[in-house]
Amino acid sequence: LQASHSVGLIYVYPEGPELSPTAKGYKPEQVHQRSPRLSALEVRDTFHRRMGWTDRETVALIGGGHTLGRTHGNCNLTGTQWGKGTPYNDVGPYFEASPGTLRGPTDGTCGHGAAAGRGANTVSSGFEGPWTRTPSRWNYDFFHAMLAEEWEPAKSPFGNDQWRTKDRKSKYAKTMRLTADLALVHDETYAAIVKEYASDYAKFDADFADAWYKLMHRSQAHPKEEDLRKEVGVCTNFEFVK
Repeated sequence: LQASHSVGLIYVYPEGPELSPTAKGYKPEQVHQRSPRLSALEVRDTFHRRMGWTDRETVALIGGGHTLGRTHGNCNLTGTQWGKGTPYNDVGPYFEASPGTLRGPTDGTCGHGAAAGRGANTVSSGFEGPWTRTPSRWNYDFFHAMLAEEWEPAKSPFGNDQWRTKDRKSKYAKTMRLTADLALVHDETYAAIVKEYASDYAKFDADFADAWYKLMHRSQAHPKEEDLRKEVGVCTNFEFVK
């Protein structure tokens, strides 16, 4: 397997390509000009051409991977030492401003005392918010919300480009999307799979389990399902549990 083309990214650039002022679709009134349509090209290039995943496996992995967990970037560093010169997220390979802390700034720019750099003051990716309403419990919000909602450009408190629901009273209003997420509904092939998963939970569960197993067990040097298990001599089987 081959991952992202950029250091610090897992797979694709989450903010996505940015439209130039002369490009079709450029809207100067928006807070950013990221293009989900162009991001879909990056997603397919990385997942399919460079990593060997099918389109269905791609949607299953992104959807499942973003069903649980959240992003952390709820810290406005404008006017602080981190907002000048070298950006905070360029310090250290794991984005920690204080070496070895593995958390956000502890110098008072993002919380004070025991709360400094922790919880709501954490900065990791710089994006902020969960993808679903229950980020610690499996659900199907990732697909439903992308189909049901109109998403508008937004900024995280940290300043990263992301997306929020245009309807601020929507039940999904407290969730967010990355440009690379919305890419899945701006590509005809990906969008058809998103719609399928939104209506067939069992199919999504099964496809994600298969894709996750493949992700955990196989690589270019380990093309067969059992290669990694045999190499390390331990059981690494994955069983999907709802």
